[in-house]
Amino acid sequence: MESGRPYSRLLMRLDRMTNLRKADKLLVAALPLTVTNIPAGGQIARFDEPQCVLVVSGFVCGYKRVGMSRRQITSLFVPGDIAGLHGLLLPSSNDSLSALGAAVIAYLPCHALEGMLDASPQLAQALWRESFSEAAILREWIASLGRREALARVAHLICELVVRLQAVDLARDYNFAIYWTQMDVADACGISAVHANRVVQELRRLGVVEWDAKHLRIRDWDALTKIGEFSDSYLQHYTRPAPPIRYEMDHHQAF
Repeated sequence: MESGRPYSRLLMRLDRMTNLRKADKLLVAALPLTVTNIPAGGQIARFDEPQCVLVVSGFVCGYKRVGMSRRQITSLFVPGDIAGLHGLLLPSSNDSLSALGAAVIAYLPCHALEGMLDASPQLAQALWRESFSEAAILREWIASLGRREALARVAHLICELVVRLQAVDLARDYNFAIYWTQMDVADACGISAVHANRVVQELRRLGVVEWDAKHLRIRDWDALTKIGEFSDSYLQHYTRPAPPIRYEMDHHQAF
């Protein structure tokens, strides 16, 4: 199957979960995808017909509004992930989706996804396992928000991002594009934007990350996992990180 297609990273993820047959891969390639560019912070539209959202590039988050203006990010989707799988059974869900930085997505009618799953037990099993992975990630996020200190929350989130991106052949060198704002980090970790800035500065001071407005680079994976109390056991369907690395420090740009 060709690389560079909107479905390429989805197919990569599913094939690693379950050894797909050629016929299964053709079913994925035949999905009716409508590719759309979403600007930074842009809301992802909802339709009368239930739609799932395939992340092609960038990051997408699910979130809830608390009160009049506060946002809590409740889920994070990387390239190859399908946001809105619950739409297969819960079309009236009130979850909201938006882009974290600019993103490219592909809309996928839920009925088309249902047809694919009906035609392939292996693909159905892979998406079923995917839903369990999402639940495991949510449980870990709850633990972070409830019991971890702010520094550990942010470090844990970074570690999770690395593992999930490596599963789709991104961040293999521990360096990836990330156009998040301080408020995005704050809303994912349940802290203020000012506190998020202080935490990122502390991670820089400790020499574990290099993080500017466009890129994040891990300088000491072992140290970062210790700070974040991170174990990838809950990400069992994702690729494990490569051996730990360390770099010499250099000048950091402002976050």
